[in-house]
Order: sequence, then C-alpha cells, then structure tokens
Amino acid sequence: MEFEKALEYVQRARGIARERGLNVSVAVHDTAGHPVAVARGKSWHGPYMAMGKARLASAFRKPTAQLMEQWKDRPLFPQSLTTVLPGEITLNPGGYPIFENGEFVGAIGVGGGSPVQDDAVARLAAGWTEAQDDG
Repeated sequence: MEFEKALEYVQRARGIARERGLNVSVAVHDTAGHPVAVARGKSWHGPYMAMGKARLASAFRKPTAQLMEQWKDRPLFPQSLTTVLPGEITLNPGGYPIFENGEFVGAIGVGGGSPVQDDAVARLAAGWTEAQDDG
C-alpha cells in the first residue's frame, strides 16, 4: 500500500472518530504487517495499540474482534502470538483488513476509544459491512 492511500484511510478513520466525539490513534499497515502511516490521538500509547491491531488484522486477514471471538475458548493461542508474530500485536477489537476490488491490500488499527468504539471506527474506515462481519 502506498503512503498516500494509507493516509486516506487514516484521515477517514479520524474523521469518523471525530464525528463520534473521539480522538483516536490510527495505524495502516501493508499486507506484511509493516506500518505505512500512523497518527497519534490523545494518548502516548495509542499508536502502539493501533499498530498492534493493524498487525494482527493483517496477519490473519480478519477483523480482530472476530479473531478474539474465534479464540475465546483457546486463550493460550492468542497469547502465544505475542511472541510468535514479529513487531508486537494487540489482542483487542479495533483492527480490520482492507480489501480493494477483492484484493487484500493492508489493514487498519484504531485505538483510543472503548473496544466497541475502536471496532466501529475501524470497520467503517475500512469499508466493511455488517454482512462481512458475520463471515
């Protein structure tokens, strides 16, 4: 993903968050989980949280909320990923893979609100619909 495209996703997410009264950090990563664009919200740790969510969504090409639900009966599996996946991950809702024309192009992570708020902002910014969330 090119920087300019990643910046568009960052700006979209921050705009959605602003409409909801939130000041969030946003990270957009490429298909390999490397950061392309990161914007800090109100907290110093926000970018790290957002980057970890984007990295996890990129690794599995699924929303992080779906992954947390999928792994809820296997808590040791996601915990093991914190040392297996390079660059650190965040085990929390708020990360979504980004698909353009059916092709996986990267992932977005949002941090700064509640897990439900972060998930909603990331979902909308990535262009996901409710139907996609269901499987």
